[in-house]
Amino acid sequence: MTILKSTLENINLFPFLDYPENCTDVSIYIPSLFINFISDHSHNIFYQDFEFYNLLGNGGFADVYRARSRVTGQEVAVKIIEKAKIRKNYLVNRVRREVEIHSRLKHPSIVELYTCFEDSNSVYLVLEICHNDDLQTHIARNGPLNEDVARHYLKQIVHGLLYLHSHNIVHRDLTLSNLLLTKDMRVKIADFGLATRIEPGQEHKTMCGTPNYISPEVVSKETQGLETDVWSIGCMLYTMLVGKPPFDTREVQATFNRVIACDYSVPRDHLSPEAADLITSLLRKLPQDRLKLSAILNHPFMTKHPSSHFPRKMVSI
Repeated sequence: MTILKSTLENINLFPFLDYPENCTDVSIYIPSLFINFISDHSHNIFYQDFEFYNLLGNGGFADVYRARSRVTGQEVAVKIIEKAKIRKNYLVNRVRREVEIHSRLKHPSIVELYTCFEDSNSVYLVLEICHNDDLQTHIARNGPLNEDVARHYLKQIVHGLLYLHSHNIVHRDLTLSNLLLTKDMRVKIADFGLATRIEPGQEHKTMCGTPNYISPEVVSKETQGLETDVWSIGCMLYTMLVGKPPFDTREVQATFNRVIACDYSVPRDHLSPEAADLITSLLRKLPQDRLKLSAILNHPFMTKHPSSHFPRKMVSI
């Protein structure tokens, strides 16, 4: 199958995001950026070049569709962002940043952005398609994961996040709904709408993210760094194993109050001592007290030998 590629193929314009060694065979894509949004030029790709199928998901200002390139035959996901909505909600810079960051990323645990284009009404991001929905939907349908499967997914998530953090990129919206599952049930990090690059000397205090997964420093609008993603990993692991987020309530403010107080309990009768210890090592109120991302893979929970089968290949699209 012919893969959608850049007209800037094999040119590394962003050396600070060099591919890991096991990805050097994949050509780099730096997309054309949006007329009136980021730059004043675009590639010759148009809406008519794609055949669109079913809706995969939607949000406040974007819809994602399954599609196929009429040129290459490749199946993709296309995120359609309405220009009027992002202008109205002052989100132009957010879309700029999303594309600027996502277009530079190449890792097996990160959804790939192949290309992008625009017309007078919308911006289109052409993305790698993941056929088995997201991890949140998977758990809602099938119940909590056993520890072997959760460990299997967590390793992939941590590897992807180590790649991001090695380039000082913080995701800021790591949730189970932003972890997509491929045909062979591998997990991929998606949605870089809130991601940002932490520059030396910069302070980030923006209140953003998903209530059940954001850290105390984000809720309190204190300085936040890469450690906020580590907190989110703790929330995701808890949810994978227990079936609900650790700070979940019926009201957002009540959830925020629990997050700030670090008010949660680990069902130790349900989890192994290793799983409980990893969760409590990640969900610590002070960022500096949390387990370092680089240490997660060496935690006893992660080095435990698997005793069960991993998810079978399946296709839900």
